[in-house]
Amino acid sequence: MAKIKDTKTDDQIHHGRRRKLRDLFVEHGLETFNETQVLEYALGLSIPRIDTNPAAHRLINKFGSLNGVIEAHPDKLQEIGGVGENTAVFLSFLRQFVTYATKRKQRAEKINNTGDAVNYLMPIMQTYSEEEFILICLDKAGKIILHEQFGGNIHRVDLDLREIADAVLRVKAAAIVIAHNHVGDVVTPSDADVLLTRSMVNLFSPLTIGVLDHLIFGTGEEYYSFKSSGLLDIFKREHKSFIISRDWEDVLGVVT
Repeated sequence: MAKIKDTKTDDQIHHGRRRKLRDLFVEHGLETFNETQVLEYALGLSIPRIDTNPAAHRLINKFGSLNGVIEAHPDKLQEIGGVGENTAVFLSFLRQFVTYATKRKQRAEKINNTGDAVNYLMPIMQTYSEEEFILICLDKAGKIILHEQFGGNIHRVDLDLREIADAVLRVKAAAIVIAHNHVGDVVTPSDADVLLTRSMVNLFSPLTIGVLDHLIFGTGEEYYSFKSSGLLDIFKREHKSFIISRDWEDVLGVVT
């Protein structure tokens, strides 16, 4: 004989589990939670009176991690059983909420060197599971006046330069820091990374806008600094040598 589902008992079990997670959160925060429990608790804030543990497992299995879930498009999230439109939008909101809050908290900070930039950007970059590009604009005192994120591919060098230039000139920045992440632990710059950095120096140096650094972050705490490696200074010397060179006069037939 088929077992008759006791909805009252099920509700009590689900309520008890929610209460247990809530009490753990209040007492210890999320430190004792694994990723599935974090997601289950978050889903419980959006979905009332339903066991959210199965949906949390399905989401993690589909998207690979908690970051993968909150970075997924809402339409993709709704393909998972137990996730409706409101819940999908809520999950998508969580990542933007964290990024927004982090930026607001750190906005008053100043960036005057590579160490400052790493301390500011590392917590943000560690939330990304796909490649993102960030532009930080600074005033003369090093205060952050713009933090802008450019999604997509670092190989879109030409398009990135146009977008970056528009943003930098719009806020009248005195200096900039650019950063992006590599998916994995390898932070060695690619040819495209090197080309972009050199292009940035050539673009902004004549405008007396300093390129403070270009940072590449991995999935952990590894990072690469064009400034620390010496490449950034090489690009600046190359640009200066080109500007003061008289080779162009020979081409134009200018008599010196």
